[in-house]
Order: sequence, then C-alpha cells, then structure tokens
Amino acid sequence: MAEFWGKGIELGLKGKQLTEFVESQTRLLAQREERQAQREREEKERQAQREREEKERQAQREERQAQREDKERQAQREEKERQAHREEREREAQREERQIELKRFELQIKMEMKRLELQTEMVCVQNQHEAPRQRDYQQQMLHRASKLPAFSDGKDQIDTPYFTGEVEAVCLKEPLYDLLIGNIGGARRPDDPDFEWRMGSAQPAAEEEDPLPFANEDINELLRDDRATVHRRDQPQVVSAVTTRAQAKKDKTTTPLRVTNSSATAVVDRDRLIQLQEADLTLTKYRSRPVKEMTKGEGTVQFEVKAKILYRVFQHARVNGGKPLRQVLVPQPLRRQVMEVAHDSIMGGHLGVKKTSDRIQAAFYWPGLHADVTRFCRSCNICQKTIPRGRVPKVPLQKMPLIDRPFKRVAIDLIGEIKPPSEAGHRWVLTLVDYATRYPEAVPLKKIDTETVAEALVDIFSRIGVPEEILTDLGTQFVSECMEEVNRLLSIRHLTTTPYHPMCNGLVEKFNATLKSTLKKLCSEQPRQWHRYINALLFAYREVPQESTGFSPFELMYGRTVRGPMQILKELWTKDVDTPEVKNSYQYVFELREKLEETLEIARENLRKSQDSGKHYYDRKAVNRKFTPGNKVLILLPTDHNKLLMQWKGPYEVEAVVGINDYKVNVGKKSKIYHANLLKLYVERPPEAVQVAASVEEPAELDEFDGEELLELGDLHKKEGVDDVKLGPDLTEDQQKELHDFMGDFTHRFSDVPGSTSLVEHEVHLTSDVPVGSKPYPIPFQARESLKKDIDNMLKMGVIRESSSPYSSPVVVVKKKDGTNRVCIDFRKVNKITVFDPEPMPTAADLFRRLTGSKIFSKIDLSKGYWQIPVRGEDIPKTAFATPDGTYECLRMPFGMVNSGATLKRGMRKMLKGMKNVVYYWDDLLVHTETFAEHLETLRELFSRLTKANLTVRPSKCILGTDNVDFIGHSLKEGQKGLLLENVTKILNAPRPETKKQVRSFLGLAGYYREFIPNFAAITAPLSDMTRKGCPNRILWGPAQEKAYQTVRDLMSRDPVLRLPDTAKEFILRTDASDEGIGAMLMQEHGGKPFPVSYASKKLSGAEKNYSTMEKECLAIVWGIKKFELYLQGVKFVLQTDHKPLTYLNSAKFVNNRIMRWVMYLQNFDMRVESIKGSDNVGADFLSRVCE
Repeated sequence: MAEFWGKGIELGLKGKQLTEFVESQTRLLAQREERQAQREREEKERQAQREREEKERQAQREERQAQREDKERQAQREEKERQAHREEREREAQREERQIELKRFELQIKMEMKRLELQTEMVCVQNQHEAPRQRDYQQQMLHRASKLPAFSDGKDQIDTPYFTGEVEAVCLKEPLYDLLIGNIGGARRPDDPDFEWRMGSAQPAAEEEDPLPFANEDINELLRDDRATVHRRDQPQVVSAVTTRAQAKKDKTTTPLRVTNSSATAVVDRDRLIQLQEADLTLTKYRSRPVKEMTKGEGTVQFEVKAKILYRVFQHARVNGGKPLRQVLVPQPLRRQVMEVAHDSIMGGHLGVKKTSDRIQAAFYWPGLHADVTRFCRSCNICQKTIPRGRVPKVPLQKMPLIDRPFKRVAIDLIGEIKPPSEAGHRWVLTLVDYATRYPEAVPLKKIDTETVAEALVDIFSRIGVPEEILTDLGTQFVSECMEEVNRLLSIRHLTTTPYHPMCNGLVEKFNATLKSTLKKLCSEQPRQWHRYINALLFAYREVPQESTGFSPFELMYGRTVRGPMQILKELWTKDVDTPEVKNSYQYVFELREKLEETLEIARENLRKSQDSGKHYYDRKAVNRKFTPGNKVLILLPTDHNKLLMQWKGPYEVEAVVGINDYKVNVGKKSKIYHANLLKLYVERPPEAVQVAASVEEPAELDEFDGEELLELGDLHKKEGVDDVKLGPDLTEDQQKELHDFMGDFTHRFSDVPGSTSLVEHEVHLTSDVPVGSKPYPIPFQARESLKKDIDNMLKMGVIRESSSPYSSPVVVVKKKDGTNRVCIDFRKVNKITVFDPEPMPTAADLFRRLTGSKIFSKIDLSKGYWQIPVRGEDIPKTAFATPDGTYECLRMPFGMVNSGATLKRGMRKMLKGMKNVVYYWDDLLVHTETFAEHLETLRELFSRLTKANLTVRPSKCILGTDNVDFIGHSLKEGQKGLLLENVTKILNAPRPETKKQVRSFLGLAGYYREFIPNFAAITAPLSDMTRKGCPNRILWGPAQEKAYQTVRDLMSRDPVLRLPDTAKEFILRTDASDEGIGAMLMQEHGGKPFPVSYASKKLSGAEKNYSTMEKECLAIVWGIKKFELYLQGVKFVLQTDHKPLTYLNSAKFVNNRIMRWVMYLQNFDMRVESIKGSDNVGADFLSRVCE
C-alpha cells in the first residue's frame, strides 16, 4: 500500500486522484494474487486428477494382465484335456477297427470258400475221368498242409492243375478246404484246369485273362492284411485277393500340380529379341546414347550393345560382389512374360514387390521397371485372394447413438449350444441388455425355435416393459416370419447386424463373454447345475458399476443402491442400519424421478466420453476405405480357421451403398449386405500390355497390400470423408440416422480434394498488354523442400502446370500457426494493371439479419473454394509464378489476385439463386431453418446443386444439425449472437501493449466486437490517443491507459450476448451523451422485455465537446440513427431518451441552426420519441459515461 502511495505522489497525483490511483492499484494487486492462487489451485487439482487417472489405468492394466494370464492357463488346461481325450478316442477307434476287420476277414473267407466249393463241384462233374488224379493231388496237399503250423505264414512249392510254383501261404486253424488259390498272376480259371501242368514245364495263364470270378473291388477294400497275400517269385506281377498298403501306394497315381498359365512359354530366340529391342521406341534413347558411365546413387550405370543386344551395365559395391552386372533391356512385348516368370510361376513364389523387382533386376531391366512390377504384383489374382485379413486395415469406428431412456433399445443374442446340458435339459441361454442402463437379463432355454424365443422375450418384457427397438444378429430365430409378426403386434422396430460383424452388437456380445466366464467359475464343481446359477450371476453383474456409465445397472434402473452382500456384511459387523427418511408418496416419486434424470444424464455424458476414448484408440490404425457402386471387391468370410484354406472370395460387384460402412454386394444369384471390414477392393489386371501414345491418370484410393499402399479406384489425395463430418450433439437417434442416410446419398461431395466447377471461370482483364514480372524472391534452403513438395502436390491435383509464360510473379513462403510453411504468390504487379470487378460483397450485418428465427444450423465449408474454379484458357499465362525449380502457371483460380473473391462470390450467387434458408460468406455456407424436416430438405437441395456444380465440401470443417454454430467470427445460438470464444481468449491472454503497433493490433482485435461493448470508442479513447501522430513509439502507460485496457478485457470476459435483429418486430433506439462521447443502443422486445441488438459509441471531437447539453443529446440521436439506418429506414421505431426537451423535436421550433438541420434530417424517419428516466437508460448512459 505504501508503495502505491509513493508511486502516486511521484506521478504528481493529489487528493481524490491519488486515492483512486492507490485503490485501483490495490485492486489490481488483489486480482493478480487471486488469479495466481486460482491457477495454483487448478494446477493442484489437475495434478491430483492425473495421479488418479494414472492409478486407475495402472489398476486396469494389472487387471487385464491377470485376466490374460488366467485365460492362458485355462486355455492350456483345456488343450491338455482335449489332447488326452483325442488320444483316448483314437486308441478306442483303433481297437474297434481291428476287431471289425478280423470279423469281416473271417466272414469273407467263409463266403468265398462256399463259392469255391460250388465251382469245384461243377468242375468235378465235367471231368469225372480225371477223378483218380484229383484224389492223388488232394492227398498230396493234405500231407504237405499237415506239416505247416496252424494259422501261420509259410513258403511252399505247390503243384496243381490251376497253379504251379513257390508261394507264400497262410494256414488256417480250422481249414474248410485243403488249398485255396487266390487271384494271383498266372493262375488258371476254375473251369479250365490243366492236369498235365508240372513244375518247370507249365505255362501260366495269359496275363490278359480275367482273374478268378470272385475277385472284386469290395473284397480288396475289406481285406487289407498282408498275411492273406500269395505271389509267385518267377512272375513279374503279383495280383492277390487283397490289395496291400504298399501295393496301393505303388499303384496310386500322383496328382499333377496346377501351374498358372503363363505367356512366358512363347518361344523367343535371340534374333526375335534383337528385332523387338530395335523396334521398341522406349529403348531408342539408350541405344543412341554414347557409352559412358553415369552416376546413380553410389553406383555407376552405362549402356552398351554387345552382339546386337542392348545391355545395361550396373556396378555397385554391394551388388554382385562389386562386379559389373549386365542386364538385358527388355522390350515392351516381353516385359509381361518376364514379370510372370518372376512372380506368377511355380518358382516365383508370388513374392512382394521388392523381392520380385530385385529378382528381375538380377538379369533384366527396362525404364519404369519398379512401377510396372508394382502394378503387376498388386493386380495378381492369387495374391489378392490370399492376403491375410490383418493386412487389410479396418475402417474407422462409427459412434453408436446414445440412448437416454431405459429400455428404449435393447440388444438380444443367444449363447449355446452349451455342453454339458443342464440337469433340466437347458442347452442355450437367451440374453438381453438395455442400451441406456446396461441392465441385463438372461433366460435358459431347452430349445431355440422361434416360438420358444418369442415366449422368453415376452416373459422378459412383462418385467421391464416393451422396448421400442431390438437389435439382433441374423439368426433364423430372430428374422423368421413368426418373430416379425410378434414385433409387428408389439410395435417393435427390429434392427439387425450385417453378416459376420458381431461388433455392431458389441454390448450384448461383451455381456455374453462375461456371463460364460463367470458361469464357468460358479459351476465348476456341478457343471450340470449351471442353469441354477444364472440369477445369482445376474445380481452380481447388476450390482457393480459399469466402466462406461460410472453407475451400476441397479442404480440406473431403480434410482437407488440395492441391498447386497456388502451391505449385509456391513450391517452384521457394525450393527448400523440406515433409517430412511419418511416421505409422502408424491415427494418420494418426485425426488426419485429427479434423481433418475440426473443419474441418466451423468451416465450419458460418461458414455459419450467412453465412446470417444474407444473410438480414438480404435481409429489409430484405421483407414477410411470407401467403395462405390460398380467396384469389384473380394469378401473374406470367417468360415474356416485353417490358414491354408481361408482366402478371399470373389471378385463380386458392389451394387449400392446402404450405410456409412455397409454395402450391398452381388454374390451371384442374390445380393447380400456386408460391412466394409469384410471387403477389399479387387484390382483387375489388364489383359496385356500394349504401347500407347498417351495415358490417362485416374484418381485412386489407398489400401494395404504387401506392407505398401495399394491403389484403388477413388482419389489418390483424398484423406477425409463423411466420417469426419460432425453432427449436432443434441440430435435424436432418428435425426442422426436421417443425416447419415443423407450423407450416404452425397458421399462424393464430402472430400478434402477440390472439385472443378463449370459455373464460372476466373477472368483476368488487364489495362496493358505488356507482360509484367518480378525476379523470384530468395527462398531459404530449409524451406525449399516443403516448397517443392507443395508444388508437386499441386501438379498432381491439376491446380498448376509448367509454364513458359512471359508473366512472372514471385513466390513467398510464410510460416503458418502450426509451424509448417504456406506457399503464397505475390500478384501485386499483375493486380495493379487488372480491371477491377465491381461484384458486390456480402456484409455481416445483412447475413445476421437473415438468420432471425432460425433454430437449427449446418455450417458447410468448400474444400479450397478458390481451387474449384478454373481459370479461363487465355488468362492462364497471366497467373505464372517463378520458383527455384522452374516456372508454373495456375489452371485453377489462385489466391491473391484482386478479383478472385469477386469471381467466387459470383459463382456462389449463381449456384444459390432462388434458394432460401442458405447464406454464404465467401466459401462458407450456412443452412438455417426452424424445423429439422425443413433443414433436411434444404440440405438435400443444396447438395443437389453442389453435385450439379461439381463442388466438394471439406468434411472436417462441416457440422450438421446443430443449434450452436460459429459463423463469421461470432457464436450463434437460438436467435442470439455472442462472441467467439477463441478470439476472446486471444484478447484476454494478450500481453499489455508497449508500442504503437501493439496498441493498434489490440484495438483492431477488440474492435471487431465493438458492437458487443457499450461505448467502445469512449472506453478505448486513452489507448487510441496514444497512437496519434507525434506521440512516442514507446507507450507511456498510465492509470487512464490501464483502466481502459482492463475495462475492455473485463467487458469481453463477461460473455456479452446480442439478439439477432428481427425486421418483423419494432426497433427501440436509446441514445445518450456525456462530456466525452455519445452512445446508442438498438433494442427489440422479446417476451415483453427489451434485449440489445447492437451497441455503438463515438468519442467526441474537440469542437463537439463545446456543444451545449441539448446539442450533444441531439447529436447522439442523429448519429445513432445514421449508425443503424439499415434497420430503421422505412419502418416505425421508438426513440427513447432521458433528455425530456428532445421529446418535442418534431413540434418545437429551434433557433439553433445546427439543431434545425438535424431536425430536418430526422423528418425522413418514422419514429416515436419517448422520454425515460435516467435510471432506466442504463445502456446508452453507460456508453457515453463509462470513461469519464
């Protein structure tokens, strides 16, 4: 305090001024200390919050780690159990198979013996004269058989009319016949014996003769034991009644490998190669180039012709051991053959771009090799179909609508089949979860036909009420005609997920996982009693708070905490039982409803935060992939877990876009809807490479392939889409869906890549035909790389082209706010000789007037609006500019030309002609309506016109269907106009100005909102006086300047709000004057109370300060009416003043000529003058006196 007194005395202040100075300095010191203390408190709170969040995240990480470890251990145990079970089943199956084989073997032998007996009897009847010889043969075989062990293998010499030689035989324990000869090579038929056949002299039967009649494929498949085989050693082939494993393996034909058909098999000899090289125009420059070394990176390159063949000789220290590598230059007709051998062939291996390119360059080369190989590999049919699913990025996560009413929407699913079934026969569980409260229900079922599921749902609905919407998958129980009829009778809207996309129904899927995991733990000792644990499990789930809402389902459902095990345990330990307050029924219901509403609102906010957080982490690796009707796509259905068998199916054609990320695909005879995560763009390979005279570049979209980016049909530079468009936070779910459907109909209009309109062309009319130009400005070396990158991007987008124009404007590199560089062209010399375009420009006041009564807004920003307008052909050379890398000229309208804004304004006026509820300011469009239905209709008409004009809008800068929007530096909401928070923050955080330039900058920024600040001119007079000519550049900061500076900041920090002018209502103008300035306030009544529309003030000049009181008051009226003449001309309005003599302006006669001139001017306005008390004229009075 003493310091302030001393400082005031030093400044020469006395008396009241000294006291005011000390008080003001004391207040400022107290305010600074309070702000410092507030900042310290906030910093402590933020630190504590960060510590709490870190602890929570650490606990969550530990919990997730523990869960993963539990799952791994459980999976290991289950795997061991399954392995043991499989091994036991295999051993049991082997035992059963052996038993069956033995039985079949014995049965088949008996059957064949019987058949052989019948055939032998027939032979004996035909050859009765040979009976003695047969009896001798039988006796001999019985004698030999008796010497072999029973049921054992052995080798013996046999001598029969049917077969003679050494055989391997099997002896049966209970033989039916002495000898059985099977289907062996050289054996005679039963009806054709040869009794003269002796060992050493017999001739076997012809090989082409049929084997024994009882040999057939069924026997060969049933009898597969080596013990039943016999063969002759002196025969080249042995055929038995049984096909052995070795023989089956030997006779099995090898399946030929499928090799991709390749054109590389075409014969190309040396002469043909030379002929094609000479005819290829792309190789001519290399043949005509003199043989000399050229540096390429760290290596050297030269071209040579050896034996009429053109080679490229490349030498590098790390290639080919440092030795020269001679590569054949491949002509165009043979390039595809080389790529097919290197990539598609069986020895190619379908490797990636880099490895295929390296393989080719080991022996061949041609210009553009890497680009050709890249296109070839990316269009490979096999590679596209076998790419792992994880290599195709997912699309960004879409936000689910937030449901704020319990059981408005519920998610339903089925779990099962559960093994083992319950003791009562339950095999499935029907689950249901509410979207608003996360309240779950679960019902065990014995069967899952539609009738059973419908009855279970009705049983649940009897407790919780009938929901408006249900969300299910495409299970037959949910989409059957019976279930649809149930939904119709109960007036339920049925929503379904797309195939193989359970993420859409993630709420119930997550609950299913929790239910199965918990149920497994509870019924571990009694697995068949699992159905009796469900109710206890549901109580446990409903009692604990949900991570997403922050409340337990019980709290959101009933508005109170239920009495559970923890409360009971606490009561038993402490004997402390809460006694609730006794309330009447009305009070109880009222407070319960209020508490439920507050709880649901907090839960909704927590859900929004959780949703935003989840989307942020999910979208880190997501890519906004879009398909258009007519695109060819591949589909990956998770129907097989074998990595060798799982592959993409297709290609199929996209028929329509049915949602943000859902597409209708023609899969043959019918069409199905699939999510974008199951689709991948199919790149078709052209049938053959041909030489062309020109090429057409088509825009392409990016996709993942082989660790690189894959070109798709679309736009190469597009980075934003409909997913980046913001929607109003207070829209209902149905309104959000309608907006999503609307954006789906105009997907191509939402792009950060500028279009090209035909509405208007930018024309440059000059007053002189003499070309003008300037030398290029020096560009810093560190900025040249970014400049070159920007120029390359503009070339690719078709905004500029290389030029040889005599005109030349220099380029300037300016630093942007984010630290990056911006390329600007200095067209000042061209602008000096350009004929001015008188196209009228819109004013902010006129635009705000048209917004009166609007409640719903949509802000739309054109994507680089200037670049969407082409430059007239003959004027393109006039836009040329010079860079260190060359001269370019603009094909699209550039920034910086004097008439660029007028051309854009003319194009917008043509496009929006006759359209209501749309205003524009340069390339910003604002749609404003009173109702949502009217708003949606206006949006569709606007985007239809944008489509016709081929204009695109920037998705990230668009917001649709909101009641609060920032437009032209102001905040608009429900008929009110406020300050833009961003600019207010700049003013509040601006340091105290110390020089003239800094004062002008501060006044310029604050002056943009002078209509919000009463008596702005008078308040800032001490600051504006310091900028006069003759004042020192260094500001002498005193109490008056400090007071003005702090007053402006204080008034802006109060968030002043103005009403939008309504021309249908009567205006009220209040004016007042003081010794320092005059002020005016334009008002209108809303709800019977006057609200300000705009403020205006003016600092009095030296002569005006000498006016009398009446003259000052009259000057305030005249100046105020002139200031707001746009609103007051031609309408009736009320003039309110606290200077009563002025009420007689229209009737009194004044001797003062100045006042008489003012009265004559006021005769042009239809106004009613009213006198009000000075205490009521607080606004205008403050405007004029605040700085006194």
